[in-house]
Amino acid sequence: MNDRNSSTIEKATVIVEATFNPNGMNTAEFKEYSRRSNANGEAHGGVVQRKYQVTDNLGDGGTPQLMLIVEYPSHEMAQKAFTNEEYKAILPLREVAFKEVKILFTSSMAV
Repeated sequence: MNDRNSSTIEKATVIVEATFNPNGMNTAEFKEYSRRSNANGEAHGGVVQRKYQVTDNLGDGGTPQLMLIVEYPSHEMAQKAFTNEEYKAILPLREVAFKEVKILFTSSMAV
């Protein structure tokens, strides 16, 4: 069993999966969304750990084209990054660039 101090705040890992609209990656809206989204995430302590271009899906369902692994200081800070007014203001830009975006919050699992 893992003994932890109850006052310790666990970092939060967020996985972003995205599929572009046709030519969405080449739009001015994508460039502006990316710039503002990155600044907003960083303002809330987010650090991109990894960025991936997805090439194959050997499982079920659609294949996202882009995956980001982002670490935040806490679950609360991560949630604020995606629910604050600045992020809400750039959602129209995101809709032009992307067909689908999933923002997945994770938690550790004991296996």
